[in-house]
Amino acid sequence: MLKRKFQFLLTGLLPCLFAFAGVNDKGVEYYNAGLTDAAKEFFVKQKTASATDEAEKNYYLGLIYDNEKSDSAQYFFRQAVAADAKSPYGYIGMGRIELKNDNPKGAETQFKAAEKLAKKDAAVQVNIAKAYFDYDKTADAENALAKAHKINMEYSGIYLLEGDMKTKAKDYSNATSKYENALYFNANDKLAYIKLARIYDMNRKDMALDYINQVLKIDPNYIPAYIILGDIKNSQAKSKEAIEAYEKVIAIGNVPTTVYERYAQALYFDRQYAKSLEQIKKTIQDNTNNVIMRRLEAYNEYELENYADGLVKMQKFISTTQPKDIIYLDYMTMARYYVKAKNYPQSIENFQKAIALNDRQPEAYKEIANAYCMSFEYAKSIPNFEKYFEMNPNYLNMDLYVYSDACINSAGKSVDAYNKNFTPEQLAANDREFMDCINKAIATNDSLIKRAPESYLGFYGKAKAYSWIDAYEKKKTDKIDGVAKPYYDEAVMKLEAGNTDGKLNAYVIDAYRYYSGYYIMKDDVKNTIEINKKILDIDPNDSRAIEILKALKVKLPKKK
Repeated sequence: MLKRKFQFLLTGLLPCLFAFAGVNDKGVEYYNAGLTDAAKEFFVKQKTASATDEAEKNYYLGLIYDNEKSDSAQYFFRQAVAADAKSPYGYIGMGRIELKNDNPKGAETQFKAAEKLAKKDAAVQVNIAKAYFDYDKTADAENALAKAHKINMEYSGIYLLEGDMKTKAKDYSNATSKYENALYFNANDKLAYIKLARIYDMNRKDMALDYINQVLKIDPNYIPAYIILGDIKNSQAKSKEAIEAYEKVIAIGNVPTTVYERYAQALYFDRQYAKSLEQIKKTIQDNTNNVIMRRLEAYNEYELENYADGLVKMQKFISTTQPKDIIYLDYMTMARYYVKAKNYPQSIENFQKAIALNDRQPEAYKEIANAYCMSFEYAKSIPNFEKYFEMNPNYLNMDLYVYSDACINSAGKSVDAYNKNFTPEQLAANDREFMDCINKAIATNDSLIKRAPESYLGFYGKAKAYSWIDAYEKKKTDKIDGVAKPYYDEAVMKLEAGNTDGKLNAYVIDAYRYYSGYYIMKDDVKNTIEINKKILDIDPNDSRAIEILKALKVKLPKKK
């Protein structure tokens, strides 16, 4: 995303307009950055001191409404002419209206009126060219640019528009050359830096960032730069820096919804889930069908542990979103919600859908393996754990232990399936399934012992594996050979040594229970009594130990 697990947001190219400097500069900057609502608010509130400034203000208001396909554009262009009949810009605006109305002759008349008022101003020709370009009249735009070159070939605005024309044609190489030409003639042309950064943001983040840093040296408060800076930092997973940049943009007010979206995304990746959710709710109010925000809303609810509400939102998102718009992480999140709801069949189904979309993510195999375990489908969990280990060599010791447990429990299914009426073929098949799982469990715990010899996990897991060999033998012959006992001896040493705070009581009792069964099968009354008393020392209410001692007519120890 953005080099992340998923890309939420797309960036657009900045519009291009060129005019003289003055009191309207901030509004012009907002307009050129695509912050049209902020620009509109600026111009509406702006009190101008001169007719020229008033004409410029109305010209830009006309452009804003023209972009919105509003009839108000014509009103403001007329206001520009009324404010200063000697300013060319109102006439250029009126020419745009004629182009919109498919009246090229009328447009030409208005543009000629503008030209007469500023014969030596290359910016006028560039704005005329921009009008033609916006209405797909490329030849006329090029003719106007040729006039601008003759008037003043050093005017940087010429090259900005030429760069925009190349950018629209996806001729990015020549577009960058044009923008560089703009900087050659005007090293302080902030818009040129922005346009170069936008192009390089596609595949050379380092160069895009360099252009942003350069323009911020010229103007540390240049808001358009912070939009791109936020996007770059977001894509580099530098969420805190992205948040800082977006907050500078948002502070001006009336910024596009996409900026709030990117801000919400950065907050999510910075684990500021509540704040991200707050921003999302604002954006969804304006567009309830915003796929990006509805997705992120459900993700945030999960991280905030609002599982019931989040599941409803995730279900609605999946059911109302076009299949082509659903991504791997959507199904993963849905599956995780179902795990929390203990609906393991649905969680497994969604993990499978996630893997179908992207089978290169190891965590999906681990999580579906765990879901199979929780639904007692141990045989299905095993290959998924193995796929996870294959894809992620940095697995945890606990991952090995859980895998071992799955193998052991799968072996237990073979023990339960054993039937004395098996045919030789059925018995051989059941034995193979049993030993395959047991051997995997033993090998896994040997690896675990090697990785963490100080831990009880591998020793205890290995003892459990061998205990099932005893259990299988007992079912077949009604005898226990006690093959697991030496392994429990090792495990109990580790367990007792590490149980100073009682955290391992359940494991210790489980080991003692094996001893109890072993001693009962060996008719060793003394050790049977002793081991069950040890169980009651840990848990005075253990019903099984109480039952065994009562059967042996042993006086039960007083409860502490």
